[in-house]
Formats: sequence, structure tokens, C-alpha cells
Amino acid sequence: MRYSLIMTLAKRRAFVEDGVVILPKLVPLELCSAAVEAIEAAETENVGNLEPVQALYHGSPLCALLQELLGGETQPVTGAQIAVRHPTPPEQLDIYMGEPTPSPSDWNGHVDGIAIHPGPHKDDPDREAPIMSFSCIVGVALNDQTEPDCGNFAVLRGAHIANAAFFAQQAAAGGPLGPGGPDWPLEPWRREEGSNASRGQGLELRARMIPPPTRAMGDSPRYVGTPENGDWWPSGTQQLLRAGDAVLAHYLACHGESRHAGKEPRKMVFFRVKHRRHTEYRPGEHHTSEMQHMTAVLSDPWLEWEGLVAAQAPGATGASSSARL
Repeated sequence: MRYSLIMTLAKRRAFVEDGVVILPKLVPLELCSAAVEAIEAAETENVGNLEPVQALYHGSPLCALLQELLGGETQPVTGAQIAVRHPTPPEQLDIYMGEPTPSPSDWNGHVDGIAIHPGPHKDDPDREAPIMSFSCIVGVALNDQTEPDCGNFAVLRGAHIANAAFFAQQAAAGGPLGPGGPDWPLEPWRREEGSNASRGQGLELRARMIPPPTRAMGDSPRYVGTPENGDWWPSGTQQLLRAGDAVLAHYLACHGESRHAGKEPRKMVFFRVKHRRHTEYRPGEHHTSEMQHMTAVLSDPWLEWEGLVAAQAPGATGASSSARL
């Protein structure tokens, strides 16, 4: 099956413009049920490696689809993130999602692999910290998630374009990319026990895992903290899914989970897929040929998407010449 039968023109446009797209009923329900049974019965820490879990990707159209979108063989996909989110007791919502909660649909937005992997400097771990990126995050819903504020996967639409433009700006200024590079000062941060808030807690409320220009994006961004110790918090769009639905999100699109004020666990599995040439970005090696390639990847959201014949979102910069409709 060619991906054009799955990624219709409308879905390609949505993915290019929003950085996220839902592919309904792409994964057979029997595979979802088998994965749930394996996860619940697992007695190993490497649950994502189990065959029934891997079958969600390799035994469905997802594997061939991603290979076609990314221009051929990807790096091997052998692991997965098991993302079962249980309802949070009401009295603990502000602790888990970060206090103060700026809106009823608060979410834990971030870009994976930024400002969480320590760099080589003992007393300044964010300095020269690597960006542990990938090409696409692929989510599979194992149960229905059709109501908002139930731990839903959420994405900041259009963030992939803004973040790529910002990385291109950092590159044009001589680099390196990421925190500590041009126009992105290192920021204080701490996380209280029991919290999953990537913006930190208390007196240090900053969206430090989100590039600065993206922080005021979304339908209803809020300012949290104080001018001295705070920042804008963007507003993500919750993805409403049914069992068997797949969701693709571009690496550069900020994503996270919503608050979970529902009654049932949210069950998802995520696969992080890398183009065959993709590697981590190491700021200390910015001027090497390998890191210059990754600089180009992080600055052009479609450079790796060789099989995606799609339109470049309006207002974006640095688009590859192949990204057209």
C-alpha cells in the first residue's frame, strides 16, 4: 500500500502546516489488544521491546509508511515508550502539572531531548548539553481517548516551523544550537518530587525545554510566575483518539500530555523514528561536518522527509526544495 492512500492530500497539508496528523484506524484492534495484554503481564523493564508491542509499528502499515515518508530505510526501531497515564487525584493536579495551573487544559509541553541531558561541564550541566532528537514521534492509541483533559497527547501546532526558524537563526549567528547558544540564555530550573512539569516549579517557572520564540504560541498562552522568574506558557492542542488510531508528530513540534482529570487510564505507545543519517546534536562539535548536517536538519523541518511531497507551511524559512504540493 502506498502511503498516499493513507496520507491523503488533506492529511499531508495538515501535517506540513500543523506538525501533527491523526491517522484513524491504522493499527488493527487485535494488535492493540495483544499489546495491552503483554504490557499488563510483563515482568521485565524492557516492555517496549516485547514482540506484541513492536508489532504495533512493524506489523501495521506504520513501518512502511514512515520509511516511505523519510525516503527509505530508517534507523532500526527496536524500542518503544509505554505511556500509561493514570488519573491524577484533584488535590494533586497542580503538583503534577506545575503550580500555578494556568488553564483547565494545562499540558506538559516540551521538545524531547533539550535541556535534560547533562553536558560535559560538572558545575553547569546545561552548557553544551546534547540535543537528543529524532525525526518523528509515532503514537498508537491502545484505548479510546475522545474526551479532553484525560491525559491526552497534545501538540503545539505550527511549533515545528517556528522552532526550525529559531535554530536557523542560531546557526546564522554562528551557533551553537540550543540552550546557551545565541538568543537562548541558560535558565534556572528545578522540579519538585511528584511533578512532571517541564517548566519547573515554584520560583523558577520557565518553559526551558521549549525554544524561546515558541513559548507564546497557541490559542491561549498564559504567563506564569513573575517577570523575574517566569515565562510564557504555550497552549497545545489535545489529540482526541480512539483505539487503533495513530498520530504522527514532527520532532520539532512541542508535545506533551494534558492534565488527567478523567476516570480511566490513558494507554498509548510511542515510537521515535530516525532518518538513516540522523544523530544527536553535540554543541561542542558544532563546526564539524556531522554537526553541520544536524544543524541543517534542525533548521529545515523537511530536510529528512524525502518522500513527503507536501507544501511548506506559510511563513516558514529554510524549506527544502522538495517540500511542495
